[in-house]
Amino acid sequence: MDYIVTATAGHVDHGKTTLIKRLTGTDTDTAPEEKERGLTINLGFAYFDLPSKRRIAFVDVPGHERFLKNMISGLTGIDMALLVVDAGEGVMPQTREHASILMLLGIRKFIIAVTKADAVDDEMCELTIEDIREQFSGTILENAPLVVTDAISGRGITELISVMDQIASTIQRHPLQKQPRLNIDRVFTIKGHGTVVTGTLIDGQIKVGDQLEIYPAQIPVRVKNIQVNDMDQELALPDHRVALNLDVKNERVHKGEVVTTPGNIKDSKVIDVQLTMLNNVPSLKLNERIRLYVGSMEVFGRIYPMKVDTVKANTTCFMQIRLENAIAAKNGDRFIIRTYSPMVTVGGGKILSASAKHHSRNNQSIFNTLQLRANGNQHEIMVDYLNHSKNKTATISDFADLLDTDVKSLTKILNDGIEKKSFVKIATNYFTNRYFQSIENEILNILITSENKHPLMGGISRPELISKINQFIQLPLGNEMIKRMVEEKKIKVNHDLVSTMEFKVQLNQRQSILKNKLKKQLAETELTPIALDELTNDKETQAILVAFDGQDFIQLNDDYYLGIEAYQQIISNVKRYLSEHPSGIGISEYRDLTNTSRKYAVMVLERLDKDHITKLLNRTHVLN
Repeated sequence: MDYIVTATAGHVDHGKTTLIKRLTGTDTDTAPEEKERGLTINLGFAYFDLPSKRRIAFVDVPGHERFLKNMISGLTGIDMALLVVDAGEGVMPQTREHASILMLLGIRKFIIAVTKADAVDDEMCELTIEDIREQFSGTILENAPLVVTDAISGRGITELISVMDQIASTIQRHPLQKQPRLNIDRVFTIKGHGTVVTGTLIDGQIKVGDQLEIYPAQIPVRVKNIQVNDMDQELALPDHRVALNLDVKNERVHKGEVVTTPGNIKDSKVIDVQLTMLNNVPSLKLNERIRLYVGSMEVFGRIYPMKVDTVKANTTCFMQIRLENAIAAKNGDRFIIRTYSPMVTVGGGKILSASAKHHSRNNQSIFNTLQLRANGNQHEIMVDYLNHSKNKTATISDFADLLDTDVKSLTKILNDGIEKKSFVKIATNYFTNRYFQSIENEILNILITSENKHPLMGGISRPELISKINQFIQLPLGNEMIKRMVEEKKIKVNHDLVSTMEFKVQLNQRQSILKNKLKKQLAETELTPIALDELTNDKETQAILVAFDGQDFIQLNDDYYLGIEAYQQIISNVKRYLSEHPSGIGISEYRDLTNTSRKYAVMVLERLDKDHITKLLNRTHVLN
C-alpha cells in the first residue's frame, strides 16, 4: 500500500482538525490542553484510505503562531499539503506563513480546502476564493485545486477525497535502496515497553531487530517494535508514519534527533546553503543570530552570506551558517530560517554542503561550487566534487552522500560517464578522465626521465614509481593504475621494473664487451648458479645484469645468476622429468637431477615458479 504523507496547515481555528476528523474519524487534538483550548499544539496524526487504496497519513500541524516550531518539525517527508482557509475569514497571516514554509520546504503538491462554507452565504464564499487566488498569485498555489467544504454537513467531502486521490496518483515514491532516516518529532514512554519515538520514515526501510543510531549524539539503539497506523509491524517503508520502540532510556533521546543506520550521516556545526527570502520580511545581516529549522530540530546559529553583507526580502543568496549545536542533516535537506527575536519566518531553502568547512565569504571557487550544486545536473556536480576533493577521487558511496541519492541511480550515471570518457574507474574509485590522463602523463614523464638518467637499469622499480606518484594517487590505487596501463599497453613491467613500451637498453661498444664477458663467465659454470660478487663488483656491469635479466641472464634469489642457455636447459630437464613424474619434483629430486646443492635447488625451483613454468603444490613443484 502506498502512503501519502499529507500536511494540513492554515490559520488557527480555520477548521483543520475538524476536517481531518470528518475524513478519518480521528480527532488529532489529543491532549487535554488541546481539547480545552480548541487548538492543536503538538503534531496530530490520522489516517484514511482513498478509493485507489492509497493511504493518506495526515499530519495536522499547529495553527497558532506560538507553536510554529512544532508545525515545522512535522514537515519532514511530506508528499502533499492540504491548506485550509475559513470561508468567513479568508487568508490570514498564519495561512500565508504556513503556505510559505511549505513551499520553502520543497512541497509542490497542494490542495486548498475552503472550510465552514455553510456558515456563510455564497457571495462571501466567492469573495474568499478570489482572496485566495489573489494572495497566492505567482506561486505554485495559484493553480492548485480548490474545494469548498463543510466538515459538519459533509459538503464537498466526496469531491475533496477525489481530488486527493488524483493528486496522490502523481506522487513518486521514495527509493528503498537508500539508508533509512527518521527525524524524531515526538518522544514518550509507554509503561512496560519503554521509549517510543515517532516520525515519518524518509528513506529506506526499518525492520524489527535493526541496529540503528541516534544522531547527532551517536547513541546505538535496537528496534524492539514497530507500529504503523497503530498496528504492530515487522517492517516500516518510506513515507510511513512510524512509531519505533527503542532500547534506550527516554532521557537520552530528544525531539529533533535522527534515527538512521550507523555511519549514514555526519553531524555538523557548519553548513553551506542556498537561502530564498520571502516577500515583505526583515533583512538579514552578516553575523546575525538566527533560528534554523531542519528536519524536526531547532538550532541557533549565525549567518555569513556570500559576497553581500545584507540579505534583503525577495532575494536568493548563498551563505554559510555556523551553528551553536550540531545537527544531523544531509545535502539536499530543506530548512527554514526565522529571526531570533522577535520570531519571524524570513526564508528557507536547501542545504548544499551539510559538512562544510569555514571559508571566506568572497571565495569565488566555493561560490561556483555552490551555484553548481544548486542548479547543475548530477554529472556536473560529481565532476566538480572530484576536481575539488583532496585526492581527486571518490567512491560511489561518496557520491551517494553528496547527492543524497541511491547507489543504483548513480551507477547508471557513472557508467554513462565512463562510456563518454568523462569518468575513469580504478578499483572502486572514480576519477575525472582529465585528471586520470594527467596521472598517466606524470607516470610516463617519470619513466622517461629515469630511462634517460639510468639507461642500463631496465626501468624503475614498482615501489619507487608508486612512491613518486603518491602525491597524485595513493596506494592501493597506484598499483591498480600501473596494472591498468600495462593492460592497455601504455607501459610494461619486467621483473618488477616498470618502463615505457619503447624503452630498450642500448649498449655502447665497451658495455657490449662487458656483457659478452658476463655471458662467457656464466657459460663456464653450466647449470650451477654463480654469486654476483664472484661475477663482478663493477656497478656498470651489475646494471647490465639487471637490464638483461630474462633475456641473457637469469637472476635467482640472494643475487645468484645463471646464463640464459643454462636456464633453458634446466627448464627442458625439469619438463622432461615431470612428464615422467607428474606428481612433482621436490628439492631433493632436483638436486639429484642436476647434481647440485640444496641451496641452488631452492633458488632455481623458486625462479621456475616465478616464471610460471612450475607451481608449488603440496610442498612439491608441478607443471603450471
